Amino acid sequence: MKLLQILVKSLISSVIIVDVITLPAFAHNGMDHEHHEHQHTAKPQTRLAVRKDVTDLSSAEKKDLVHAIKTLKTTIPAGSQLSIYDQFIAIHLGATRLIHNHHGHSHSSVKELAHENAAFLPWHRQYIRRFEQALQTVNPKVSLPYWDSTNPKALDVIFKDDFLSPNGRGVTINIPGRGSFTGGPVQSGPFSSANGWVLKPELNFDPVTEQSLGTSLVRFLQAPPANDYPLPQRDIDRVQALDDYSLYRAALEGFISVDEQGNITRGGFTHNYIHGLVGGVQIDLTTNPVSFKGLGTMSNIPSSPYDPVFWLHHANVDRLWAEWQANGHEGIDFYPADGQPYGHNLDDLMWPWDGGMSTPEATALADLLSLLPDVDAQDLVRPRDVLDYTKLGYIYDRHQMKEVPEPTSTFALCSLTALAAISLRKRKQQQIKYRQL
Repeated sequence: MKLLQILVKSLISSVIIVDVITLPAFAHNGMDHEHHEHQHTAKPQTRLAVRKDVTDLSSAEKKDLVHAIKTLKTTIPAGSQLSIYDQFIAIHLGATRLIHNHHGHSHSSVKELAHENAAFLPWHRQYIRRFEQALQTVNPKVSLPYWDSTNPKALDVIFKDDFLSPNGRGVTINIPGRGSFTGGPVQSGPFSSANGWVLKPELNFDPVTEQSLGTSLVRFLQAPPANDYPLPQRDIDRVQALDDYSLYRAALEGFISVDEQGNITRGGFTHNYIHGLVGGVQIDLTTNPVSFKGLGTMSNIPSSPYDPVFWLHHANVDRLWAEWQANGHEGIDFYPADGQPYGHNLDDLMWPWDGGMSTPEATALADLLSLLPDVDAQDLVRPRDVLDYTKLGYIYDRHQMKEVPEPTSTFALCSLTALAAISLRKRKQQQIKYRQL
């Protein structure tokens, strides 16, 4: 069983994400982008949106969020085939399912632009902020809440008829050694098909067979083996204690973890696992390599933003990164300047906010090309531009901060110097362990 848990923790390795549309309210990321290299001047922010723990939302705040999400789903911009919400899905698909050529660079045909590499965190930070800005065009008071996956109360708040709808029903699966479990299409609440939450089949398909997965939001919440909840705080704490960005990103995304002795191991109770917890996953141990099959919308990563819980989950991932940054990992020293696939280095432009630098190649998914929204040619975003999230116009309600000495004495200054030296040594040791996996 422990093997199953380790395997499921590393199940989702092809996530997709999308960004925005050419609408004035969120055509830019809260910053002025000029054609001068690396010059990005922050616009004055009149008010920072505060992202709250979902369990702290009032009834009115939950209703406002649901209304804003559903309004985006039914609003089709002039000249588009897709609603605003569906455009976010299309970009997410484009970031993971299309091959991109990068003009003027030796790095070509990069398929995964939003996952499995360094830009997983900055790309999603930009992506969910664009979505939040879209919500605020409906209601300026709305901000994205986050789902703290260590909070035991969260499931009972999120998966209810008065908020993001409950688990699916109507399909029973038999899991050897574990019994029968029920899930399927969501049949009640605001995100059921009966209440207007209809997925576009051309944007909701199996990433392997490319067959449509239908028009309903599907959940197999807590079906084994992805059934452990809440996530252990000690596991999250060990991830947050990593000092090297490359290791930290891989751990937070869910491909590695840190054991009690500080050793790097495979799999983890983080981002990937939560996708499987909500959507459900089947594992076949008889194949080589071991095969994973997503059962529901959240575990079908390319179109996983069709489940509205996606945004709460990724707000939490971003919150953890923001907390890690605030605890001694701020700025460009804690992001790779080079050595990554194009689109993932510090000063690479990230698709689709790259002024046309990345051109999607026509593939078997050629029909998707016609659905991708246009992005302003001056809407340019690099990982560097989003390292300071407060410049994007939001903050979190609280962070877990480490205790460090105040730099007001010789002892304190020496202590901070020692902490920096220890941090550097730890990063080097962790990198060596990771390479040995």
